Amino acid sequence: MTVIKRSRANTSQDLAAAIEKLCPMLESQKEFDAVKDLRAASETIKNAAEGSKEHKSAVDTVIDAFEGDHELMAYTHQRDTDQWTEVEELSHQSSRVLNLARRLR
Repeated sequence: MTVIKRSRANTSQDLAAAIEKLCPMLESQKEFDAVKDLRAASETIKNAAEGSKEHKSAVDTVIDAFEGDHELMAYTHQRDTDQWTEVEELSHQSSRVLNLARRLR
């Protein structure tokens, strides 16, 4: 088995892309404030230098959206169902965003 390590730059790109996939799902849940914060953080993650103060602050904003005021952590919990639903997709994408952000922290 070959293990391919991810670079921080790839993780940043993946995080920005994952946020863009997550935002429409959160909009359907009426999480408009969280979407605004996540989109702003995504733009910073895409444009700021890796490891810069701005980049780190943006990653912290993403994590805080899950653990802080927006309480997006609730969307990461899996539901017990045999069908792949919008809720399951939201859970999967939320978990992906949080895990990528934690990896960058």
